[in-house]
Amino acid sequence: MAAGNIICELQDKAGNIWFSTTGEGAYRYDGRSFTNFTTKEGLGSNNVNKIIEDKAGNILFATNTGVFKYDGRSITTLTSNNDVSKKAISSLLADREGNLWLGTMQSGVYRYDGKTFTNYLNKDDHPFNLDAHHQAIMDILQDRNGNIWFCSWNRGGVWRYNGKTFTNYLPPAAYYQQEAPPADKGQFFSFPKKDTNPQPQDSITDDMIFSISEDKAGNLWFATRRHGACRYDGKNFISFTKNKGLVDKGMYAVLEDKKGNLWFTTEKDGVWRYDGKSFKNFTTNDGLPNNSVFSILEDKSGNLWFGTRGFGLSRYNGKDFIDF
Repeated sequence: MAAGNIICELQDKAGNIWFSTTGEGAYRYDGRSFTNFTTKEGLGSNNVNKIIEDKAGNILFATNTGVFKYDGRSITTLTSNNDVSKKAISSLLADREGNLWLGTMQSGVYRYDGKTFTNYLNKDDHPFNLDAHHQAIMDILQDRNGNIWFCSWNRGGVWRYNGKTFTNYLPPAAYYQQEAPPADKGQFFSFPKKDTNPQPQDSITDDMIFSISEDKAGNLWFATRRHGACRYDGKNFISFTKNKGLVDKGMYAVLEDKKGNLWFTTEKDGVWRYDGKSFKNFTTNDGLPNNSVFSILEDKSGNLWFGTRGFGLSRYNGKDFIDF
């Protein structure tokens, strides 16, 4: 696998592991070798932003030019008869009701029921929304109660959809009194001089969220741009930052493994593991190819896969990191 930004996406029903990349399409790993899927195989773009598996076992690719479906034989476009095919799709979710949700960076989110597309979160006038009227949706998750969560990358915080209405969660007023809108609109991260958010608190700690995950107890975890990880227990938001031993800068992903450990991937500080008592940091000194780690995936054998910035892929077996 050549160098590129890599996201560890999923292990499918057949046991294959899928990875999305910036510029190289998608990769499938069958335990022995990698197979590359690009525009030559039918993708509309080699920039793949998300990969999921639907109930029928099809693999769906979110690309910079719509969504594409792989049925095990060939790749076809899902959105050819709709202008969604012209949009960059940043996130995907196949919900338990059979709908497909498509998050975009410029037009909010679409729900596709198999026949029609319905657009949401595309007329928002939140004052810190980087002068936009839409939500830039980075990740989508359906929780154990059936609620669907959307995280925003242009200062819209997170949104919860209960099947009827959308509820928005933003930081408290003090957050906006302390922090000006970021000047680096084209960059992923910028860091404040100090963390102005007390914790615990009943409001989310940041308004720019990269990803969402759910642990075994049903808590939701939000990986934020400048305030580490934020946990939501259904009532309160609790910040996990440097005063608990964890980085308080940019975070990309949170995962609870089969053993109950929590893993956090970060923009600058590698990977952190929390075993319920203490934090341990893993960096390039331990074998990671890069300290900027986008994603984490646990396979059926308990191996952890890390996708990093610029330098590829690493697998951790509990003792050693093996780079691909």
